[in-house]
Amino acid sequence: MHNQAAHHHKHQRKRVNLQKQDYPHPNKKVRLLDKICLVFSVLMPATTIPQIWIIFKYQQVEGLSLAMWILYSIGVIPFLIYGIVHKEKPLIVLNVLWLIAQIIIIVGILMYR
Repeated sequence: MHNQAAHHHKHQRKRVNLQKQDYPHPNKKVRLLDKICLVFSVLMPATTIPQIWIIFKYQQVEGLSLAMWILYSIGVIPFLIYGIVHKEKPLIVLNVLWLIAQIIIIVGILMYR
């Protein structure tokens, strides 16, 4: 148990030295915002599910730009790296899910064009 307490203290000191806020944040409104962001980090990539459904169920890719979806995928990578470097869970979840969804769409476009 002593080791856990020491680790927690070390983590708290690290956050203070890096001028990071406590997590979970002591302010209820900020905690709520943290939770909302985490929920939306899953919901937003899920908005591509209807497009994925159309691509694979109906093999329909007309009107979809392969170049645009590739650029979207490339654009996610810096934000994913940023989230990993800063250990920001909502950013990591959001960008991993976006990248997966975009790759699925790219594969569908390549298969059915």
